[in-house]
Amino acid sequence: MRKELEQRLFERWPTWFNLEGEPRPTLMPFGFEHGDGWFDLVWTLCERLEAVVVAVETETGRSFHVLQVKEKFGGLRFYPNYSNDAIFALIEAAGIESIHTCEVCGGPGRRRGTSWVEIKCDEHANAS
Repeated sequence: MRKELEQRLFERWPTWFNLEGEPRPTLMPFGFEHGDGWFDLVWTLCERLEAVVVAVETETGRSFHVLQVKEKFGGLRFYPNYSNDAIFALIEAAGIESIHTCEVCGGPGRRRGTSWVEIKCDEHANAS
């Protein structure tokens, strides 16, 4: 994902995404490892997670951090430092939506490829 899109997410949720420093505790210094087309999916997921995360942080005293965000096997993967049923359900829903969303443009897409799976619309599949 382009750095300016990453920056928007970082500025909106600065305590969630550590984009600098040592990649040992978090892989976020490598950035968001997916195409620009999934930016809206990630943004919406983070908005939906906010209320749940605030409640869990208040209840447990644990800070929420995102360890990695990437594409894997054609789907969005979003790995936090902890989860509960509500967090897991929101992340799973975003992952399901990603397999129908072009990773390049965010339009309707479908699974392409055999050895390397990608989700692309017809236009971007033909451009490869």
